[in-house]
Amino acid sequence: MKPRSAVRFALAALLLLPLVPVRLASAAPLKIFAMESAPVSFSDNGHATGLVVEVAREVQRRAGSSDPIEIVPWARAYSMAGIEPNVVLLSIVRTAERERTMRFVGPIFQTEMWGYALRSRLDQLRAQDPGWHHVRAGGRRGSIFVSRAREQGYNVTEELNATDTAVRMLMAGRFDLWFESNEIVAGAMRQAGHPLEEVAPVTTLGTDMVYFAFSHGTPDSVVQTWDAALKAMKRDGSFQKLHQHWMPGHALPPPH
Repeated sequence: MKPRSAVRFALAALLLLPLVPVRLASAAPLKIFAMESAPVSFSDNGHATGLVVEVAREVQRRAGSSDPIEIVPWARAYSMAGIEPNVVLLSIVRTAERERTMRFVGPIFQTEMWGYALRSRLDQLRAQDPGWHHVRAGGRRGSIFVSRAREQGYNVTEELNATDTAVRMLMAGRFDLWFESNEIVAGAMRQAGHPLEEVAPVTTLGTDMVYFAFSHGTPDSVVQTWDAALKAMKRDGSFQKLHQHWMPGHALPPPH
């Protein structure tokens, strides 16, 4: 090869290097999971969308990757993240327990966790149990809502795979107090065919930040690539635009 041709070949090779950071870093594709929780993440005619999905897709675009994002039951996704490498959960509260087995990138948004009751039964339930700790409660299986409620002494008797199932059971009187995050309740009520006004927040579990989470064994380079891309999105304003589109009126999370 002539010297000038060799130089051109070397320069071309260097230009190609930034295009494949994730594929070079991980021998296996990422399994990226989100749950049915509009407007955070949901399936629209078989297409995953929502705040965390669109943020993740922009991160992937900047990283040069295109692993599919699946909407699956939360319990299934969380279980796989506990036993397999290269699993990404797109919407999870960061806790000390979870930090032992996962690494986090974010925060993506702030969530307020509440217990909701039927407005039509508020007086009856308050008279029965003013502190709300003894009435029957329900929440999403394997979620922070269920574990936090139990830690705080609430009587969780039902764990469901989907938010719309929780709404139907609440309406049918299968339990009296539904634990969920404030950004999800309106969409879950609408999906189940009920107006938001039929429920009222009556007790709080607190406020937390929500992150992307990577299972144990996922290469450091993958986590670092996602972290760098998300930081860049927050610097250039593209993250803020997505947050405003999907969660208007909600406060932005603090910077990294």
